[in-house]
Amino acid sequence: MSKQQNIAISEALLIKYLAGEASPEEAIAIDEWVEQTPDNNRLLQQYLQLWSHAGKEGAYHAPDLQEELRRLNIDASLPAENRKTPLLRTLFIRRAVAAIFILVPGAALLAFLHPWRTTKVPAVLALTSSHDILRDTLPDHSVVTLVPGSRLERSASFDGPDRTVKLQGEAYFSIAPDADKPFIVHAGAADIKVIGTAFNVRANKDSVTVQVDNGAVLFFDSHDSVHLKGGMEGIYLVDTPHFSVTKMEGANDYAYATKTFRFQATRLESVVKVLEKAYNVKIVLENKKLADCTITTSFTDMPIQYVMEVITASLSIQYRMEGSTIYMKGNECN
Repeated sequence: MSKQQNIAISEALLIKYLAGEASPEEAIAIDEWVEQTPDNNRLLQQYLQLWSHAGKEGAYHAPDLQEELRRLNIDASLPAENRKTPLLRTLFIRRAVAAIFILVPGAALLAFLHPWRTTKVPAVLALTSSHDILRDTLPDHSVVTLVPGSRLERSASFDGPDRTVKLQGEAYFSIAPDADKPFIVHAGAADIKVIGTAFNVRANKDSVTVQVDNGAVLFFDSHDSVHLKGGMEGIYLVDTPHFSVTKMEGANDYAYATKTFRFQATRLESVVKVLEKAYNVKIVLENKKLADCTITTSFTDMPIQYVMEVITASLSIQYRMEGSTIYMKGNECN
């Protein structure tokens, strides 16, 4: 590619590059863009300096390109297009920027790209659920419930034009309405945008699932979107990428947050999975044939002991609790 050829670099790609998330092909494209004109290189250095000035713990100094070329035994006198350095230099800069990310919130770059929006760099807080279900009230009085192994990142306050959080894992959101500030959940490759509603999000590397309890949400990526209303479920497949929408079969998937259970001729094996997730316990069926027993009942905000008493009495079986493990035994169902 010649230096005269115009290389278009979008803000989104530049952010991926600085975040260390660009593919090798994208990184090389940006490297060539930097070599295209002194202004491009100067702009990149300004971005790097921005991170330094925004940080509160120590300072970052942009790498000396000439010194780095000498360290890598590369002839700095050669024309830029003849140096076989793009990938090496890319990796060097990406490692440096990765270190800066520990000190500086990602919003600093957006403040530089869009200075008219904000001049203050908000602190980023992380909420992590390690072993227990975690419930937290956000600055706007919305409530989020995280399942174990999940993580939510958010700003210390929602002072910007929207209320944005980043989710890894699964969480149930009950959003306080605010028509002027939409609530946005970044869940991997897809996003969810709402004004005020209650919904569940489950995000992993292969898919993102959104289940709407009430209200409505916009479920979207960079190319497509679907609207989901209460009682609907949307699934986004990352590899395809593709959205599918179905009617939600039940609300027991997020009963860990609502503590409302409705079982209609439900197999005990399925009931056990719901209760394990909601109460963070382990339930063992000592007689494996009990898995096929069915039960019809409902509970709202009841302790696990009460729930077990009702279920076992209904099925004429027994249970015992040992710490966080519950054992169920009895004869198979008729």
